[in-house]
Amino acid sequence: MLFTLEGMLITLVNNLVGNNNNIFATRLGASDLQLSLLTTIPQLVGLMVLIPGGMLTDRLKNKRSMVMVSLLLLTMFYALIGCVPMLPGNRFTAFLILFAASVGPMTIYNVSWQAYFSDMIHIKEQNHIITYRTALTFVIGIIVPLVSGSLLASADTNDAKIRLHQIYFWIGAALLLIQIIVLNQIKGRPAAVSAGPRTGQLKGVISELLHNKKFLGFVGVAIFFYATWHVDWTLYFIGQVNYLKLNEAWLSYVNIGNAVVQFITIGFWSRLNNKFGVRFGIIFGNLGLALCPICMIVATSLPLPQGQFAFVIMNTLANITLAAINLNMMQCLLQVVPENNKTLYISIYTVLVTLSNAFMPLIGVLIYTKLGADLSALQLTFWIIFVFRIISTGCWGLRWWRLRNRE
Repeated sequence: MLFTLEGMLITLVNNLVGNNNNIFATRLGASDLQLSLLTTIPQLVGLMVLIPGGMLTDRLKNKRSMVMVSLLLLTMFYALIGCVPMLPGNRFTAFLILFAASVGPMTIYNVSWQAYFSDMIHIKEQNHIITYRTALTFVIGIIVPLVSGSLLASADTNDAKIRLHQIYFWIGAALLLIQIIVLNQIKGRPAAVSAGPRTGQLKGVISELLHNKKFLGFVGVAIFFYATWHVDWTLYFIGQVNYLKLNEAWLSYVNIGNAVVQFITIGFWSRLNNKFGVRFGIIFGNLGLALCPICMIVATSLPLPQGQFAFVIMNTLANITLAAINLNMMQCLLQVVPENNKTLYISIYTVLVTLSNAFMPLIGVLIYTKLGADLSALQLTFWIIFVFRIISTGCWGLRWWRLRNRE
């Protein structure tokens, strides 16, 4: 139950802060290129802390300590970001620097939490607990975007909207402090693990990793999948705001639709996991993502406001399978990481995911710009993304087929 409550708190924070970052940056004067940098630069900061953070976490008997320290640092950065609009100038630059710095502790939180959860919960119980935890976080994903988006849309002036963004960051900082208290209440002894590697032993661990065929096979398919997913993260926002003219309220409807459909379907995907394994369900998760570019192409081909309504409906339907990704990716990863140096393995995998998240949105914007930076360019770019996502779906299918008779 405490893992679920902790998950709801971090989801509250991510919905208040993460869902509104691009629109906040836009109101601070960011251009399309600067919006892509808002993804790229913070991810590069995350890369710098992953390996040392993973090595340090592996040396801790109880990884909860690293989880809590990272949340405390994140609290400090979010409190400072809330003060950025008070600056007389260079507000976007200050926001970019502080937000990039905040990704460091958030990145360490993610990898250390996965290792901590794996230590505390037996692998046979993980699907049930993650399902319950994820289902309740979807409720947060419904309520918070509705309230926060409606408040932003109702604000009369740009300054009023910016003040609301400040408040969201400060509320997020307060919720993180509560999350630390909840984590401190989790009882139980983590699984016994060997001490993690020191810096001089890292070469040997890397050599061991390069001979781990199970791990490398998963990583190859997963990173290609993430590359095809991340490439349109900035483009999707550009399509929604610049071409479909969605305001904060409409953007909240998109997030709410995604959360509702995932809440409704997560039980189905969990049962599918119990019957066929987590490697099978991820195929459908990727297939649903492949339909998202089609949603944008069709919606931007319609006149407004029909295109807006069509996009919200089609995007919601395409996300019917998204819960399978949220539910299965971590479980697929934990199937292939060894107990020794677990956090380091997770960190190396996360380095690769972070590289994709850092550069693929920028590559997507550059392709769109090279093709003309107009509606035709946007739609052509999404057709290209669609093809690569279909290929990625096939890769997951091939992996499942080859491993279908294994645990």
